[in-house]
Amino acid sequence: MDDLLQEIEDLLRARPDIPPHLFGSYTRCAASSVRHVLSGAKPMGPTVARELQRVLHLVKRGEILRPAQDAASASVRKAREFYVTQNVREISQVLTFCAEQAKIGVISGEYGIGKTEAIQFWRTHAGLDVPNLNFQFSEFTSRNIVDFISQLGELFDLPPNRARGRGGKIFRQICDSLCDDPLLLIFDQAEAVAPRVLQVIRELWDCTRHAGVGVVVLGSPLLIERMRDTRMRDVGALASRVGVWAALRGVSREEVADIIRQEGIRDIDEAAFNLLWRATGGSMRRLMAVTDLLAAKHAGKAVTEKTLAGVAGHLWGIDWGKAA
Repeated sequence: MDDLLQEIEDLLRARPDIPPHLFGSYTRCAASSVRHVLSGAKPMGPTVARELQRVLHLVKRGEILRPAQDAASASVRKAREFYVTQNVREISQVLTFCAEQAKIGVISGEYGIGKTEAIQFWRTHAGLDVPNLNFQFSEFTSRNIVDFISQLGELFDLPPNRARGRGGKIFRQICDSLCDDPLLLIFDQAEAVAPRVLQVIRELWDCTRHAGVGVVVLGSPLLIERMRDTRMRDVGALASRVGVWAALRGVSREEVADIIRQEGIRDIDEAAFNLLWRATGGSMRRLMAVTDLLAAKHAGKAVTEKTLAGVAGHLWGIDWGKAA
């Protein structure tokens, strides 16, 4: 552990463009936990150590740079290798609002539109100076409250303990930590989270909002449907406390046109663009997969329906009936 801290200290000394809080913002851990570990105020636990080691490798590979100052905006602005779309701006607004006002926000959007990437962009740009923690649900943590609270506790550098009956103690320790060092809790991929887990999130906020803790929960459209339509008490208790709802619509047609131009794809006819729009369906993930392949295989060439049909078939096995 001491060797890791020394390596990080040497790196930060050699790279004044990367302040410690930027380094910590790339971890999933609570900002206070990383700050205390880097300052030597508390020993480093295994979860924080793994996260710091991961980020250290990213910095060494050149994948983490100090964010550039925001430029004046087109409809879609490219920040290094990331496109700032309306969805990204909306997610950023909700995260900032909930952090500043200690509110609960719920954001929904289809799979692949870029929610998770937008969170990370906010954490290292607009939210760089905002203490926050980013928790991504798995099939296990979304179903079991002890597994959830234990893994959340590890991000606060609490000792892992999944023993039966220990969840309450970890919950109280997290609440104590949040009251001492309030931050924004971000819960991603929450569309299938069990009602009892959502109840724990609600209780966390109830116990700490007076200290300035905010919460943002993100998931597919199923998340909002469950929270607005269900009559289950556990879900309704959280839904009644939501201060802002945001239903994202995916990448717009205008944004797609702007992005492919910035990717150097300029010679594309109307029929081909219409096919591209249908094939991607508002998904940023699909759009970037298409543009990457077009840039690699068809750079400088005219893009036709036949071209796009071949790309769609190669990527997703879709037969548009146009490829030769």
